Amino acid sequence: MGELDPHIFAVAEDAYAELERARRDQSIIVSGESGAGKTVSAKYVMRYFAAIGGEGKQHYDDDGGGRGGLGAGGEETQIERKVLASSPIMEAIGNAKTTRNDNSSRFGKFIELRFNNQFHINGASMRTYLLEKSRVVFQAPDERNYHIFYQLCAARDRLKHLSL
Repeated sequence: MGELDPHIFAVAEDAYAELERARRDQSIIVSGESGAGKTVSAKYVMRYFAAIGGEGKQHYDDDGGGRGGLGAGGEETQIERKVLASSPIMEAIGNAKTTRNDNSSRFGKFIELRFNNQFHINGASMRTYLLEKSRVVFQAPDERNYHIFYQLCAARDRLKHLSL
């Protein structure tokens, strides 16, 4: 990939090409400092895989070369929508305001995308690992608890209306 740090799409393309070539499982580890963009990078990887391996809707550029687009005609695939739709829920439960980042993930994620024999995505699963259980009972100065607690308090009137 050259001497520069690899672009996230280049890493994803290399993994996909190796999956096709060797027919072996591939892994991409996204790591970095707090606020470095790990969550966004992981979303881009999933979006890339959904675009090139999404549900049999593989799309090719007009000139016939390369992979591109989000399915045929630019729409998101169903698997991508489902995986990406889980993010707000996961973030509410596992993200908190810290001194470095207003929406810092306080958990690790293991996301597995499954491909069929034609290299189209046919499933996904996600496992989470809460990294900061102590945050529930104690927060450092200028930091907050998990977002979900504030969202529940803000929705108190709606909860009563729903008899919850």
